[in-house]
Amino acid sequence: MFNTSFRRSALATLSLALGALAAGCGGGQDPILGSSVTQAVLVPPAGAIVPPVVAPVPPSVSAPPVVPPPGTCPVTVTFTDPTNGNQTVATSTTGVAAGGKRVTATLSGTVNGADINANSFRLAQTGQPPLTPASVGYDATTRVAALVTSAALVPATDYVVVFDPSGAAATPGCAYIWTFKTAPVAASAPSPVSFGAAGSFALAATAGAANTAATVINGDVVLNPTATCNAVPVGASGTFGLCGGAAPSVNGTVVTPTYPNTTLAQQVTDALRAAYLSITPPTGPPAAGSLGGGTTLATTSIGAPTGSPAVAGLNYFVPGVYTSGSTIVVAGDVTLDGKGDQNAMFVFQAGSSITAIPGAPSPAAHVRIVLTNGAKASNVFWQAGASATLGNYADWNGNVLAGADITLQTLATSCGRMFAGAFTSGALVFDHNVVSIPGHVNAPAGCQ
Repeated sequence: MFNTSFRRSALATLSLALGALAAGCGGGQDPILGSSVTQAVLVPPAGAIVPPVVAPVPPSVSAPPVVPPPGTCPVTVTFTDPTNGNQTVATSTTGVAAGGKRVTATLSGTVNGADINANSFRLAQTGQPPLTPASVGYDATTRVAALVTSAALVPATDYVVVFDPSGAAATPGCAYIWTFKTAPVAASAPSPVSFGAAGSFALAATAGAANTAATVINGDVVLNPTATCNAVPVGASGTFGLCGGAAPSVNGTVVTPTYPNTTLAQQVTDALRAAYLSITPPTGPPAAGSLGGGTTLATTSIGAPTGSPAVAGLNYFVPGVYTSGSTIVVAGDVTLDGKGDQNAMFVFQAGSSITAIPGAPSPAAHVRIVLTNGAKASNVFWQAGASATLGNYADWNGNVLAGADITLQTLATSCGRMFAGAFTSGALVFDHNVVSIPGHVNAPAGCQ
């Protein structure tokens, strides 16, 4: 039999802490689906024991059942599923109706099956009343008590289980408590984005470009239908022309409605808009797209200072689609972890604007999009329903496709395309920047 006396004093602190937590929670909270809202918050009995997390060696088939000595706990929990402290528990169990979850306790001792019921075997979100289970029962052959929920558990949520089969005649210190947390919902994996005729283009704008100081573009450029730079027509030379004396350097060709012909510029613009809608949510904005199923960002401000611990959904992201119905503000470092997949895709969707806050030159703080474990800038996409702004000294990775203007402030750099006016009129505004197609021969080292 599992020796419980070793754990009782060690668990007293846990019980008190949970009791204090429960006391601080109560009225005014929204009901939890499937919970008994008329009940009090689930609190473990004093002296509750944490069951072991390693399954015991099964007894011999011929071994007689263990009968606890008089005065000891009549029932001992020898193993649970989920185990105590598990942080990645599935929200449902395969084969359970309606996607429900099966929580079990393997028992030893003298078990009365009638004592295993919804009053003695309870499950709740931490700080909430017990859920109303679909069933609670006991299999005498396997000696397993099982609680089955009526629906899937909530992802990324803490749960507490209390098991006390002795009911009103409870022996102090004979109840059990264990906790676990459900895994977050896996982010959906988007399909590769096709740029078609726009594949070689680093920049696109429908309302012209403006520039201050020495900006470098590594890739082709399309200005259509407004082909101006600093309000000066770029002409038919394949460059930015005079640009009021501040023309960006371009390692590529500037395409206009009349250069090199009268069809290419519109073909590129059409391909740009198709790519933009392919990463836009079905409900928009600014129009109905085709990429749904994204994970809603818990906050519209993402990122953290360099060296901060990784927090999923804040400054750390795995491949998938992430959505904000309004803005996305990037402040500090954002790490994109490719999980060893060279083709890992990341899409960030903002209903309105995307903004990287202004920073200062290294070693001072500035926005950085950090790529690790195979993540590539070529597979990162930032979709803005309205405008996008990269603040001073931002070190950006990923393609920005914005419905309106894109502004790069002083010395911001981007390993990734900048497409402005992907849906409405949009201009490109530069101030001493470098923008590169990932993998371009003239791109900075590591820009892939």
